[in-house]
Amino acid sequence: MNESLVSAYKDILSSRGLNYHYLSLPAVGDKPTLLFVHGFPSTSYDWYHQISYFSERGFGVVAPDMLGFGGTSKPTDTSLFLHTAIAQDLLDILDAEEVQRAIAVGHDW
Repeated sequence: MNESLVSAYKDILSSRGLNYHYLSLPAVGDKPTLLFVHGFPSTSYDWYHQISYFSERGFGVVAPDMLGFGGTSKPTDTSLFLHTAIAQDLLDILDAEEVQRAIAVGHDW
C-alpha cells in the first residue's frame, strides 16, 4: 500500500468503547463518500485497488477494519457482533469524519 494511504489510517473508540482502525480520505468538491465494508475473513486492505481508484477521482473513502479483524478490537463476547450494533459503530466512524451521507459498498467471500 502506498505511503499516502497508510498515513490515512486512524483509530477511534466507538460509542460502545471498541477500537476501530480505519482509513479515511476526504471527498473533493461534491463527490460522495464511499464506505467500503469488507467481509470474512479480511481487512480493509482488500479494498486497496478500489480505494486508490476512487480517491484519485475525488471520491471520499472510509474503509474500516471490521470488528474482529485487522487493527480493530477483537472481543470474545459474541453479543458484541450483532449487526445493528456494528452498524452503529460504522455510524460513529462516519460521524467522527463528519460524513453526512455515504454510499455503502460491501463484499464477502
